[in-house]
Amino acid sequence: MIECEGLTRYYGTFAAVRDVNLNIPRGAICALTGPNGAGKSTIMRMLCTLLTPTLGRARIAGRDVVRDTIGVRRLIGYLPETFPLYDDMLVEKYLQFFAKVYGLDRDTAKARVEDFLKRLGLTEKRDAKIQTLSRGMRQRLGVAKSFLHDPEVVFLDEPASGLDPVARTELREFLKYQQHLGKTVVVSSHVLKELADFCSHLAIVQSGRLVEFGPIGGAEGVLAKYAGHSLSGRRYALRVLRDAARLEMFLTGIAGPETPANLVRRDLNFTFEFPGGEEAAAALLGKITAAGFLVAQFTPEEPDLEAVYRRAAGSGGSD
Repeated sequence: MIECEGLTRYYGTFAAVRDVNLNIPRGAICALTGPNGAGKSTIMRMLCTLLTPTLGRARIAGRDVVRDTIGVRRLIGYLPETFPLYDDMLVEKYLQFFAKVYGLDRDTAKARVEDFLKRLGLTEKRDAKIQTLSRGMRQRLGVAKSFLHDPEVVFLDEPASGLDPVARTELREFLKYQQHLGKTVVVSSHVLKELADFCSHLAIVQSGRLVEFGPIGGAEGVLAKYAGHSLSGRRYALRVLRDAARLEMFLTGIAGPETPANLVRRDLNFTFEFPGGEEAAAALLGKITAAGFLVAQFTPEEPDLEAVYRRAAGSGGSD
């Protein structure tokens, strides 16, 4: 559905985006993440036909974003990080106005506006002026407008910004509903824990380059890819019943290539990275128990999106 081949954008001599290759399938919700200034918004703006790539090409549903700009715009919805609203309009009238602009017939527009108000928690604000809305409410209204014309692909730049936990849940359920309808959605965000609940794919951008991309779950997904290793080895969680301070000294005193790395202690709990495999981990556990420590837990940690992000961004991507 979304294809990028060598997508590159220069500003003068500065490469904001460099050689990005993506293939996001139809019906996917892709989390586009990375630090500020990494190039996420630039990628989105090129895909939305608002910026012309310096090099490379991109297609939405087979339509070239440069050669068929009008065709692409008919297929997409876009919510930038900051967007204008007509402050003097009422919430419901605002959506009805854009439904008319998009060419929806009266019955379809009425039903869709009513549905979106309900799903995004805006029903009680339908007769409120937009200027009275909180930032979170304005953000939800922008999301509703982006989907109003039933686009095939929607790009949302930091849509969760300013949302409280309840609103985040409503947004998550709304996007899952849109995915159920077959929509393809690209979500730029730093709120990785929320993205993990509903995104199917992950793209990590670092210094203008794509350092990781793929489905999140499954045997070939990015979580599985990073489950067996990190920059220093697999990460383990360890908990003892007492003597945590002495154990910390014991672990840091182990010499040789199998020394636990990046050791973090919180009360009786430890996390660390260990370069050895399962047999070496079992041997380490044996050393700990033989030294008289009462171990209540010793398990490998499964990575989450935050961990994948840290490792991929820190290493420039894995092989």
